[in-house]
Amino acid sequence: MTDEARTGTRIQSVSRAAHLLMLIASLPEHERSVARLATELGTSVPTVYHLLNTLVDAKLLTRDERKQFRFGFAMEVLSHAYAQQTVPPPELLAPLRWITEVTGESAYLSAWRGGNPVVLTHLAGTHAVQVTNLRPGYRGAANARASGKVLLAFAEAADRDRYLAMHPLESVTEKTITDPAVFARELALVARNGYATDVEEFSPGVACIAAPIWSNGILLGCYTISAPVERYRREKARYLGCLREAVGMPAAPVQEGPTGPA
Repeated sequence: MTDEARTGTRIQSVSRAAHLLMLIASLPEHERSVARLATELGTSVPTVYHLLNTLVDAKLLTRDERKQFRFGFAMEVLSHAYAQQTVPPPELLAPLRWITEVTGESAYLSAWRGGNPVVLTHLAGTHAVQVTNLRPGYRGAANARASGKVLLAFAEAADRDRYLAMHPLESVTEKTITDPAVFARELALVARNGYATDVEEFSPGVACIAAPIWSNGILLGCYTISAPVERYRREKARYLGCLREAVGMPAAPVQEGPTGPA
């Protein structure tokens, strides 16, 4: 069997169109000039115009009165379908498996789905003492979960405000943050540190640490490591290092939140 038969044919124009859509999604509006797009794609300005016009015809893009290209209504259909999809993206599972293999702890992949921070999948660790208090599909108490804090902290402000307006801060344990001002400071700290923790805020005796997954400036979700509190306290630095390696994040100084040392 030939390599092409095994891997399938690739259509360069389709690949360029997909890359172009990703560029438009990741670049600020004032940086979406055709010249910039052509440079990023490594192709000519006329070719970019051909791609843009084709995507406009497909309703994936639209051109406003200022001749600026923006996403069309067909993108909303795709976005809605993706937001309802609960099967985890395969490319995000390998790092999750690596996390459990390296740490021996339970690990989770969570993401925004239908306007909620949702657990997409869970992998059990190998330690004799494990914590498995979350299952795929769980979407409650985002304020009490490390993953919920990460997804809220790095969400678009409008999406975060909408979620918090519809979901009052829920008390799950005596350590859960329920004061809006304190929680706002917690999210600011998460955004500054690049990760979140919860120590017995969701489940007594359990601590979690989570880090966001980015692609071209887009928040795909987050990985979470969950462990018994005592083991977490001993291994926190190592867990954080594993998460940073898994998501490709640079190292950053550890700072503690208003709830005290984690």
